[in-house]
Order: sequence, then structure tokens, then C-alpha cells
Amino acid sequence: MNRPLRVVLDTNVLISAIIADGRPRRVLELCRSGDTVLYLSDAILAELGEVMRRKFGWNSGQVSVLLNELRAFAVTVTPGRRVTLIACDPADNRVLECALEARADVIVSGDTRHLQPLGSFESMPILSPTGFVAQVRGHLTSEVWTWGLMQPSRNGALRPGRRPESRSPGRWLPAC
Repeated sequence: MNRPLRVVLDTNVLISAIIADGRPRRVLELCRSGDTVLYLSDAILAELGEVMRRKFGWNSGQVSVLLNELRAFAVTVTPGRRVTLIACDPADNRVLECALEARADVIVSGDTRHLQPLGSFESMPILSPTGFVAQVRGHLTSEVWTWGLMQPSRNGALRPGRRPESRSPGRWLPAC
């Protein structure tokens, strides 16, 4: 690859990557390693923080650490164009707006109701985490698969995430 792929992840992929092992975690690890470049917007980060508080009981400090960790390796863009394609779930439009501003090569989404059925948006393919990993796997080194992210422990404290090779059950967050 001449340049790293520009990738936008929807919120449910980010959440799944943070709380469980699996393909979403591997996608985020690719971004963290520099093999792909993650693009986020303030709207995506705000939704991520809100869901981590509401659904997973994270406190403000934990959310702040997580968002700062993501900002350390992601590029944050401010979308200049408003998208209203998905009326029933406006948060999905924020993902599309971020992808437009980033001139993304791909959008990675676990949303099987709204985003994945589009197939693409403005010539940017919309892939599942599994589809994305399958397409880029041959171009990457094995070192990519050893990164870990911060996760809350049972007592709520943040700790380094488990390696993707571990087979801990984790929790699954369904797409909205």
C-alpha cells in the first residue's frame, strides 16, 4: 500500500473493540498500529462516551481516559457537510459525515440495519469488521495483532486490554 487506508469506524464497532475480543478489536488495533489511519469526529466521540456511561457504567474519568487514548492515534475531523440520509437513526449520519470529511477509503460498521445495507456511500465501501480484516490481512505484519486497549476491570478501574489471542468471553453490544 502506498499510504495507510483512511478508515472511519461507527460507534458500535468502537464499543465492541473496547469491551470484547474479536474482529472489531482487530480493526481498532490496525488503526492504532499505523497500518490504517482512524478518523473520528467530536460527534462520534461524544456518542461513544455517552454509551460507555449509560450502558456500561463507566464514570467520567474512565471515559476521559478512553477518549484521550483514541485521540492519541486517531485524526479528529470537523465535518463540513450535513448528511440526512438515515432519518430513523441520525447518529449513523454522523459517521457518514465524518467519512466524507476524512475522504475515507472505507467505513467499517457493525450496523446491519442502516449502514451495511447501503453497501457504499459516495463511493466509500461500507464493510463489516470481518470483511475489512479479511481484505487487509494480507498486507499487514503479525505485530499488529498484539496491541491491547484499555478496558474496565470488574471494579471499574481501567486496565490494559487482553491480547486478541485470548478467548475471554467478553460482552457483545448489539447494533442499534
